[in-house]
Amino acid sequence: MNYKVEKKIVCKETGEELKVGDEVSIRYTSGGGNGCCRITKITDTGFHYSAGGTRRDKSVQLKDIVEIWKREQNDEGAEK
Repeated sequence: MNYKVEKKIVCKETGEELKVGDEVSIRYTSGGGNGCCRITKITDTGFHYSAGGTRRDKSVQLKDIVEIWKREQNDEGAEK
């Protein structure tokens, strides 16, 4: 999937928009990935995220990502 950045991340194929505060899961081109990450900052080339209780934000570039899934939650905060 290809993505572009405009104060939010927009998937060019599906039109899905991701913004700061969204919880996402990430799959990398290397085959690995992260689940339940909260986007903390969007940059020109990617974004910073917080993975659970880590002290520092981590960063990732869009060129290193195969796909990003937005976690859907119901009104009580549980995953759908």
